[in-house]
Amino acid sequence: MKASWTGVRVLAATDCGRADCCGAPAHAWVRVAAWSPKRAFLTSATPFVSAAGVPHGELAGVAFMAELDVTAPPGNANTTGERLEWPGLQLAPSIPEQSAGTPTVQMTASTLMPTGGPEVDQERARRLARALAPGALSVKTVIIPRTPPGKLRPRHTQDGHTYKADGDEEAATALYLRRAFRQPWGGNLAVGAVFFRPNRQRIDGDNLLKHVLDAGNRIAWHDDAQVTASYPVIELDRQHPRTVLVVARHVSSMDRSDVGAKRPRGRKR
Repeated sequence: MKASWTGVRVLAATDCGRADCCGAPAHAWVRVAAWSPKRAFLTSATPFVSAAGVPHGELAGVAFMAELDVTAPPGNANTTGERLEWPGLQLAPSIPEQSAGTPTVQMTASTLMPTGGPEVDQERARRLARALAPGALSVKTVIIPRTPPGKLRPRHTQDGHTYKADGDEEAATALYLRRAFRQPWGGNLAVGAVFFRPNRQRIDGDNLLKHVLDAGNRIAWHDDAQVTASYPVIELDRQHPRTVLVVARHVSSMDRSDVGAKRPRGRKR
């Protein structure tokens, strides 16, 4: 079983009244993003009522998160009696609405990135995670103690072959990521990084971040298309060059839960 966090949305909930259905006084039709963007699954409304703290009549349209085996959706043979379980079921974090006016709290460089050396890297990571993915329950911090490299363009040999000019650099970064991630995370992700460079060489943050995103493919995430929020910061530290990387679950209307999900075997439709 490969459990991953995925979005679950209640389409409708109503009184059940059938002994052969869910064994509960109410049932719900839900849509699981990682299983099928179109199919609705019938299940007991009880766990959703408990997670949301509202009557079943108010569940329609409510979004949840659950830690499910995204590679094993229920079969299509029977949709009128599925007894599904919902491990880790919880309300999905809401996306804060953007105000047209001046925000009540202004973020400054000192509040986002506190001054100091490596001893405050964990605090930097916590603040970056809160800014990128407010309320995220799954957050991972990785410290890469080497000079942050930039992303290089592919090179071409005289006989027309193409190769990665920065393959060794990516492999070195991937080694640190592999130690932190037992398996790639699925779904939408937020990735933030503070790059401490040893000199004032001109290099842009997107270039540094692209190196990390490519190095993490199939290791920290299935594909960097899952990253729907990102933020690179460049700092100077001549004595301790490093990368402070934070990866968190992200809630976005641009759903990426199908990226990397294995399709069930069977006939093509």
